[in-house]
Amino acid sequence: MQSERQTGSAPGHRIQFIDLLRGWAVIVMIETHVFNASLSSGITDGDPFQILKFINGLVAPAFLFASGLAYAVTTHRKIADYLSFGPKLFRHLGRLLFIIVVGYVMHLPKFSLRHLLTLTEAWQWDLVYQVDILQCIGVSLLIMQMLLLVLRSEKRLYIALGVLTGLLLAITPFAWAVDSWAILLPPIAEYVNGMHHSQFPLFPWSAFLFAGSITGYWYIRAGRTKPDTTVSLVLTGTAAVLIVSAVVLEPIASWVYPVYDYWRFSPTFVFLRLGLVFVLTAGMSFYEKHVGVGASSPVTLIGRQSLLVYVAHLFLIYGDFGVYSFQRDVGNTFGYLQALAVTAALLLLMYLLAAVWEYVRARGPRFTRRVQLVALAILVTLFLFTPA
Repeated sequence: MQSERQTGSAPGHRIQFIDLLRGWAVIVMIETHVFNASLSSGITDGDPFQILKFINGLVAPAFLFASGLAYAVTTHRKIADYLSFGPKLFRHLGRLLFIIVVGYVMHLPKFSLRHLLTLTEAWQWDLVYQVDILQCIGVSLLIMQMLLLVLRSEKRLYIALGVLTGLLLAITPFAWAVDSWAILLPPIAEYVNGMHHSQFPLFPWSAFLFAGSITGYWYIRAGRTKPDTTVSLVLTGTAAVLIVSAVVLEPIASWVYPVYDYWRFSPTFVFLRLGLVFVLTAGMSFYEKHVGVGASSPVTLIGRQSLLVYVAHLFLIYGDFGVYSFQRDVGNTFGYLQALAVTAALLLLMYLLAAVWEYVRARGPRFTRRVQLVALAILVTLFLFTPA
């Protein structure tokens, strides 16, 4: 079993607990979306579902945190490339822009250019502008990359991110107190708060990604000098401090801020969820070090292909294919057993999809690009010729 020193420094070696954390986040995300789209109102109104809803509410913070961890590891290995204006940096920026574009595509009312040309009402476009988790990830990572180019140092980047994260959390309730549409164009305003359509505006959701990147940087550096037990204790201790702070500061925060919603944008609820994510991170790290994670693990496979699985499962649950739409046809009529059965079937399908794509990538970059071009050609054709 590899030591943390090896894990943190070996070039090209994946830190498996990050994929493990992201994989479990995606798995629970699939359950969350299936349950939300299919369970009857009689079930969702009950107390047991409210407990499940709180647990499922950790999915997005964990996914964002894992994305920050992955950024820190990748940046550390490619710091020379990310500080120079060469092809590798521009490919990296292109990938981030691609994530943002995919996020917007996911909110098209129909995957059809002809249908888009029929949208004449402003409210129809407003729904397209909403910010979901992919736009939050893409823009947050772009902000970090721009900071890195300006500050020219990993250490300075993560110090600045620490300050930025604290300021972001402190002003989030103020950002939600203003109708951003009144002062900004809707596509930009949607990144500020969720007063209209956005589920994951930068305030406060980017804080989870920033915190993950800071933790990832510390983890890499700690792996060179500290034993595994110390690293686990620090992660667990940080979780305890955040959770206790969330409880202690809540009465103060609710008194200080003129506009306050604990469940949607309060700094203390961010502390609580971030503390629980640190507990999960410590557990995943401990599992990797003391139990081990194989490269063929289904969970880490899904974690490695999280973007593909994320997009595919949302299309299958919420997509409208004309003759069939899972959300429309099921219409919130399922019980727990039916929803669990659909979740299990969809997880199996997503695992097979991830395994196929892993096989394609293993064939080499040339073969991968050919498959990507074929897939892109098919999607463009569907977008151009699907009737309105």
